[in-house]
Amino acid sequence: MKNILKSDKILFFSFIISALSLVIFDLETIPFGGLTYSTCKWDCLWYRDIILHGYQPDTYLSLRHMGFAAWPFFPLFPGLAACIRYLTGLSAEASALLLNQALFFFLVAISALYYRKFVDSQKYALFILVLCLSPFALWYKIQYTECIYGALMVCIAYFTRDRRYIPLFICSFLETLTRPTGILVVGTCSAYLMIDALRTRNLNAFLNGGFPVMAGSLGLSVYMLYLYYLTGDALAFSHMQSSWGRAFGFPGKWIIEAIIHGRRINGVIAAFISMFFLYYGFRKRMYLETSILTVTFLFALSSGVLSLHRFIFGNPLFVMIFCRIFDNKSQKVTNYSLLILFILGLIAAYMWFNDSHYLF
Repeated sequence: MKNILKSDKILFFSFIISALSLVIFDLETIPFGGLTYSTCKWDCLWYRDIILHGYQPDTYLSLRHMGFAAWPFFPLFPGLAACIRYLTGLSAEASALLLNQALFFFLVAISALYYRKFVDSQKYALFILVLCLSPFALWYKIQYTECIYGALMVCIAYFTRDRRYIPLFICSFLETLTRPTGILVVGTCSAYLMIDALRTRNLNAFLNGGFPVMAGSLGLSVYMLYLYYLTGDALAFSHMQSSWGRAFGFPGKWIIEAIIHGRRINGVIAAFISMFFLYYGFRKRMYLETSILTVTFLFALSSGVLSLHRFIFGNPLFVMIFCRIFDNKSQKVTNYSLLILFILGLIAAYMWFNDSHYLF
């Protein structure tokens, strides 16, 4: 009963802070043309096209997108947004935004419950404040996949740690329909379960640990089969990424190249900050969370430093590791840090509304 009451307290607090965060963010959009217009940038335009027209069998012929197609954008997020558009009559941008801002409440709630149960049972309020009000929250509130991807990721990690296999299989299937890195998340959690089973010499647990990656592979296969039917190329999403310049290579190569040519310096800075927090996460013995982030980091960096900050800093598991730096800090330092993060969050939103290339 005591745990239930504490969970209710967490859910209520997460709901209040999430709502406050969204209100502040949505009010910021007023001088920039309104909520749906000012938030829909970059990848959102691709999602809008999928919501309105579905996936096309051929590349675009327009001057702006000549030779490109929307195949690298996986179907779960635009598919759900298309359903909302059909049911409500809202625009494509508004439907995607409504989906994400509704999911934002769930993301914060499930992340807070995870943080209290598996990371720190005392400082969950601090985690909720950082997750909602810092610049890391920007990508959860716009028409990007960070929110649904992050929510499913935390669910997968939660069910992995809790050994709840049926919901784990379902979330694993759905996660691989959000992004190419979804299968890496699922594979990491499967490896975590199987290694633990080997340590305890539990054959049944070892077999159960292999099923999530099978469920994830099924989800990825569904999309690949669809692309094969549509275009004749099951790996069209990967080949299109390569045509955008995101070809695979040694991760360090892209950092060196960016430094030599003086390009994507924000991505280089993000790479080194990410490395520090990955080391810090392992040092704090957050093995599952840091392993998922490490695999994501290496996969993203193997195709360039572009958007690396979003892939890592826009991940709720990163925020969990980040919050551990306040473990031995005084209340005064923590309060000032929260204020600085809140101001940086306002600045990040302002930069996004002004089409800043540093954040997409």
